[in-house]
Amino acid sequence: MAEITAKMVMQLREQTGAAMMLCKEALKESDGDFEKATAYIRIKMGNKALTGVERVAGEGVIAVVVVDNQDAAIVELNSETDFVARSEDFKSLARELAEQVAKSKGHSVETVLTQDSLAAPGTTVGDRINTVFTKLRENIVFKRFEFISTGPNGALAGYVHVPANDKLGVLVELEAASPEAAQTEAVQTLGREIAMQIAANSPRYLTREDVPASVLESEQNIARTTATNEGKPEAAITKIVEGRVRKFYEENALVDQAWLRDPKKSVTQVLKENNVTIKRYVRFAVGENVTGVSSSGAIKETAE
Repeated sequence: MAEITAKMVMQLREQTGAAMMLCKEALKESDGDFEKATAYIRIKMGNKALTGVERVAGEGVIAVVVVDNQDAAIVELNSETDFVARSEDFKSLARELAEQVAKSKGHSVETVLTQDSLAAPGTTVGDRINTVFTKLRENIVFKRFEFISTGPNGALAGYVHVPANDKLGVLVELEAASPEAAQTEAVQTLGREIAMQIAANSPRYLTREDVPASVLESEQNIARTTATNEGKPEAAITKIVEGRVRKFYEENALVDQAWLRDPKKSVTQVLKENNVTIKRYVRFAVGENVTGVSSSGAIKETAE
């Protein structure tokens, strides 16, 4: 039996981030073999990274990866604290997961967790997450993702808002007039700018046709009731309601919004000038719908 020294315990702790007593136990069980000791710690602690429910993972980051302008993924990875979310280990893991989804064309969190990790061949994605968990010592939740695969005329663009510590991200799919047009720098740049527009203005819908009838009716009723309570003449109320609805569209429907680069233009005008359309977009913000670490399913929030 190898002698387990305090220096060995400290070294294993530095490598894994595990508690001192667990590191000592792991080294004893593995007869001083660090590789086996690390595996022992992962087995003892690994499940907590995916199944622990005692602490809420409401912080985290968004990562976006586009592969060959044809396949793309946006991912939300959650942690318990912002301190861990800011670490390079955590952010790198989020980017790994986005690349994994984009390249493997993932369709659910559960299936992706069982895939062979592209970043760490020989281990599953779930094991890879557990490895990072062992080092960071916080619950890590692969909460959700969206995968988009576009056609020959399609162009994909992503944006992550770095000033917000990567807590907000957008993925956009455009359609150009031809495959050649889709590959131009102009369309690529436009895609990124539209993604930035979505991040900044948070549209609820792509077009006004996407607004549910119940939502539109509610806006009309609010405008009508407000105007009536203010004593507006009946003849003016119809126009007031129309103005309220128009304002609602301009704030909430992406293509009706004022263009971020030139507020005198609408997004629709910019799209026509560039002969492209927006097929869909996905906007993720960290912490949406988080009720606990068990909420790790693929929760979609897509405008199509």
